[in-house]
Amino acid sequence: MNAVRVDDAHRIQVSVLRAGDYYEPEVLGENEALLRKVESPRRKPTFAEAMAAIERSPLRFTKRWDEIKKETR
Repeated sequence: MNAVRVDDAHRIQVSVLRAGDYYEPEVLGENEALLRKVESPRRKPTFAEAMAAIERSPLRFTKRWDEIKKETR
């Protein structure tokens, strides 16, 4: 078994884990912890998904874009 050291920021480096992946820690006891890989809690929607969400939204503009732009400038 290879021991790893916890740094001052409470981090450890484990070579088999990939950067960017998400893991859920489960504390089993005072000296044991288990990491379970989980899906990303939130991912960036694709352009098509974003456009579909906008179309489904009940919100509608009451003015033209040029009028809104003048009000905010």
